[in-house]
Amino acid sequence: MSFMMLNIAGRSLSAQQLAMEVTGNNLANATTTGYHNEIANLVETPPIPSSQLNGSLQGQGVSVDAITRASNAFLARSVRTQLGTTGYWQSMNTSLSQIQNVFQEPSASGLSEAMGAFFNAWLTLSQTPSSLSARQAVIDQGKNLASTFNSMANQITGEIQNINQSVVNTVQKINTITSQIAQLNQQISAVTGAGGSANTLLDQRGTLMNQLSQLVNISYTVNPDQSVNIYLGSNALVINQTAHSLMTSAPTTANSVDQIAFHDNPSQTLNASNGLQNGELAGLLTAGNQNLPGYLTSLDALAGDLASAVNAQQEAGYTLNSATNGPIFFTSSLSSTAPVTASTIQVSSTLTSQDVAAAQNPNAPGDGSNALTIANMIYQPEISPTTGTLDPTSTGVTFNQFYTNLVGQVGNDGQQASNQFTSAQNTLNSLQNAQESATGVDVNEQSAQLIQEQQSYQAATQLVSVEQSTMASLLAAVS
Repeated sequence: MSFMMLNIAGRSLSAQQLAMEVTGNNLANATTTGYHNEIANLVETPPIPSSQLNGSLQGQGVSVDAITRASNAFLARSVRTQLGTTGYWQSMNTSLSQIQNVFQEPSASGLSEAMGAFFNAWLTLSQTPSSLSARQAVIDQGKNLASTFNSMANQITGEIQNINQSVVNTVQKINTITSQIAQLNQQISAVTGAGGSANTLLDQRGTLMNQLSQLVNISYTVNPDQSVNIYLGSNALVINQTAHSLMTSAPTTANSVDQIAFHDNPSQTLNASNGLQNGELAGLLTAGNQNLPGYLTSLDALAGDLASAVNAQQEAGYTLNSATNGPIFFTSSLSSTAPVTASTIQVSSTLTSQDVAAAQNPNAPGDGSNALTIANMIYQPEISPTTGTLDPTSTGVTFNQFYTNLVGQVGNDGQQASNQFTSAQNTLNSLQNAQESATGVDVNEQSAQLIQEQQSYQAATQLVSVEQSTMASLLAAVS
């Protein structure tokens, strides 16, 4: 008698048991981030010659050839590219939405209101030039204007510092992830080199590569041993089992964020021109090195040119005592020669109400014509919209128009970042859904698969039962 039927049944039981375990693992990980559906590949066991069939080959049942992992290289790369785009605009949107609060207009405490109150104080003084209270109002409104400039500048520089801390944290995250990928490369290479399946390790590495893609734009190649080489532009981030870490260093210009380079080559700063074009890190660098410093430069130009114009006219006029006097606005060091910026502008604490030069005629202390000239500056073209400096040809824009243009630029930049982030997120969701359909777990499909495997397993047990019954009958007949 032959035990072939028991062998076939045993192989079937073993294969279907393993298949059910794979399906059960799929169902258990249906909501696990980064998990790829696994498939137990059932194949016919190689047949053997049968003496009963004159040497013809006879089937030996079923076995599991391998447990494969669902994958789609094209969708994986597409998702990672889109993760970089989404990460970039997410950083930009977060940074610019924060800075829009600084330029919130109209506002009772905004710069536009402060400028209006300052020049209106000069207008009131021009109408009552002998009034000490009107003169004091000019000083008080000047202090309020300077304080508003200071506050806005400090908020912008504070946000640049926050962005810089995010840059440092992001670089640390990148270094941590690349180190973990290098370790997984080693483990994957060892498993596949021994002929094993590294599906779980591949899932873990894929999740890390997705996280890395959101932080910085990467390209990569897959090696024969299933390890990956990852690049940032033409620079290697991970080669086989070695990770090349990034570093930060102090910026070369004020009011900007740290520079990025590789520890292997600290002199080569990474930027958009040499590969750093996408991802959260690139977005942080764009906001921290271009957008916010640009806003601060414009605000500095407005503060400096307003102070310069007012100071010049103040020094051209005469005080209540028919004397000339120094400027209204100084830098934070109370120097009349140092350039005035939004963060340094202030009114001298020694300036008194009698020092305000309201008159243009030294012999007429009650003359308010100089105060009126200063008051009218708010309506006159003063600043070149292209250079951001005082425009002596009067072809520029007023202080209010210059500031309105700046507020508009901040708003437009913020709205663009918001729109781009929303669009990028929608595209990413579509790609991730497509990837999930191709490589993820379909619960309904796996449930049906489990029932089929269970039925096959039960059929194999029935085959064993039949064989046992046949053998028992045969033993009984010959005993």
